[in-house]
Amino acid sequence: MSKGLQKALLGWYDARKRDLPWRKDHDPYRVWLSEIMLQQTTVAAVIPYYERFLSRFPRLADLAAAEEAEVMRLWAGLGYYSRARNLLRAAREVTAAGGRFPDTAEGLRRLPGIGRYTAGAIASIAFGRPEPLVDGNVVRVFARLFALRGDPKGAALQKKVWALAETELERARPGDWNQALMELGATVCTPAGPECSRCPAARRCAAKARGLQDSLPAPARRRAPLKLAWTALLARRDGRVLLWKRGDDERFLPGHWGLPEGRHLPGAAAGKLVRRVNHSITHHRIAVAVREASAPARLPAGARWVPEAEAPALLVSSLFRKALAV
Repeated sequence: MSKGLQKALLGWYDARKRDLPWRKDHDPYRVWLSEIMLQQTTVAAVIPYYERFLSRFPRLADLAAAEEAEVMRLWAGLGYYSRARNLLRAAREVTAAGGRFPDTAEGLRRLPGIGRYTAGAIASIAFGRPEPLVDGNVVRVFARLFALRGDPKGAALQKKVWALAETELERARPGDWNQALMELGATVCTPAGPECSRCPAARRCAAKARGLQDSLPAPARRRAPLKLAWTALLARRDGRVLLWKRGDDERFLPGHWGLPEGRHLPGAAAGKLVRRVNHSITHHRIAVAVREASAPARLPAGARWVPEAEAPALLVSSLFRKALAV
């Protein structure tokens, strides 16, 4: 299928691709930044963050020199905050090594936050390396093109798709080819149902030929949501609010500033309910009861009194912004 599929899909991509800000050039810094942001996040959500980051950090060296708190503030609301920390770590590593990104997938995977997919994306798009990639869009496209059954997140189907991504790779234009596959999955061969009348690969699609285009791939097995209940303490004094910096060993939101939980302030007395906040982190559904509290006279090391007007600048997670009603 390779040659006919490659010609049809690349021709469609050249004519129909979306005008996205990270497609304006192949600068490795910009490609890397966009790919990290696009992990687990939609294109529409990423665009304003990407543009703000480039406005503040136009070069890799600018990001490498930044304070973590500023990077986290610019990331606030984008979620999966370990990506932001890895972004800063990788920027510093590359800058310390001379300022040039590794130009192979193998070299890129040594950087924090870069796995198999992201390494393939950067290597192919920024450096023209013939590297395959597989994300959710590519799994869906290949599952339909080749009538593959199985759990799209399961190891068996993932292995088959990675093998196809390698054999079908257009080696003269690997970056455009990889983007074309993802573009097709995002805009035409979508999870809600393929628009076969608009698909450049419809004549070559095994699922369409067998009438299976709406049933492949099978829905991924969903994890049942886990419900958690937290109590957050809202202590105020002289125009200040008590914030807590969560430890790096916290299961949720490590390293974030937020309102302390009861376990953080053993001597605090929780009182009147101020508000309830609902928040989701991956498959966890967290119900937070925000209660007025009086802080103990002796504060533990993680606690700090902060002027209320300055508190929003420290709060990155929308959970704590909602809890403080910012």
